[in-house]
Amino acid sequence: MEEMAVDKRLGLFINHDLAGYEVPVHADIPHLDAFFVEEVDPAISPLKAKGVGELGLTGAAPAVANAVYNATGIRVRQYPITLDKFLDRLPVIT
Repeated sequence: MEEMAVDKRLGLFINHDLAGYEVPVHADIPHLDAFFVEEVDPAISPLKAKGVGELGLTGAAPAVANAVYNATGIRVRQYPITLDKFLDRLPVIT
């Protein structure tokens, strides 16, 4: 859903504020379960919290891109992967 659109002619961001930037809202996010790890960490932050949420997400976008490639045969290298980025390159079936 998120994309930084750039006017290539002027080199400026088109959606430079939240008015034109599509941000996921609560209804767009699936249910999440939070698990707390009870252990002592000597290098813990002053908030006494550790974040590992993004570690599991690093492979999600490339996996989706590979799934699109396997399904269509077209490699899309810009996120987000939307139909307009590969629809015109699909083969025409007559």
